[in-house]
This record gives sequence, structure tokens and C-alpha cells, in this order.
Amino acid sequence: MTTTLLREQPAELEVLLWSGQLQKVRFNEYSALKLLSNAVCCVRNAKSMDFTAVDRFFMANEGIHSLSLGVLYLHGLLPTGLVGHRAMVMQLACERLVLPSNLTEQIMHANTQRELISYGSTEPVQETEVAELIRLGKVLLHQARGVYPDWFL
Repeated sequence: MTTTLLREQPAELEVLLWSGQLQKVRFNEYSALKLLSNAVCCVRNAKSMDFTAVDRFFMANEGIHSLSLGVLYLHGLLPTGLVGHRAMVMQLACERLVLPSNLTEQIMHANTQRELISYGSTEPVQETEVAELIRLGKVLLHQARGVYPDWFL
């Protein structure tokens, strides 16, 4: 089967393949669309006031992560699951989507905060943090639409 969604593997990711942080995977369009759908739904659902601020923060973060995985997947790659792969995937997606460095830093900070919460931090998540992460998720989706327009058809 031929596909219009699969892209060439970028040369700058070769070292991550060589080091075992990324792996080549068999591509199918359904999986690519599922990752995009998860991203859109998570960012959208994070707006719902039916959930607590921390739940909404996690949903928005999961949306960003799903989109980030999708960006790599469009190039036939996924992480191998080594320590730190979540942050690496988000960083790589921000680079592939040519996101400004200040927004990339905000996404990376939110991922660090998610890890701290996951491992026992008792600091509450503020509504402003949730709103900002939702905004970042929307920006990332908008950038992805510009870079990979046929992914959104």
C-alpha cells in the first residue's frame, strides 16, 4: 500500500536511531490518524470544567505528547522507551514543527511539571497553567497543520 502521509526520514535523526533512542517502525495511516485524533481530543477535553485542574493539565500534556509521537511516526520512527523518551519526543516534534524556542521551552517545562506531579509533588496545578498548556497544545496543532497539511484532511 502506498501512502501520502509517510515522509522521508530526516537525516538529523540518524544519530538517535544509531544510539537506540529511536527505532524504525512499520507505518500505517490508521495509526498516524489515531495519534492526531488523540491529540485533538485530549487538548479539546482539557477545556472541560468537569475535571479538576490537575486532570485537565494531564489531558493537555497527553495531547501534546500524542501529537509529538505522531510527528515522529509520520517519518516512520518512534521512541524505543529509554529513560527520558517522552521529553525527547516532545523536543524533536517542536524542532520538526519549527516551533519558536520560547514555546518549546514552555512545553518542556510543562512536561517536567507533569513528571514532578506524577512522582509525588503536592504542589497544586493552577488554572492559569492549565489554560496556558491548552493554548500551547492549540499552537502545536496549528503548526502541525501547516507542516503536515494532508494529515488533517
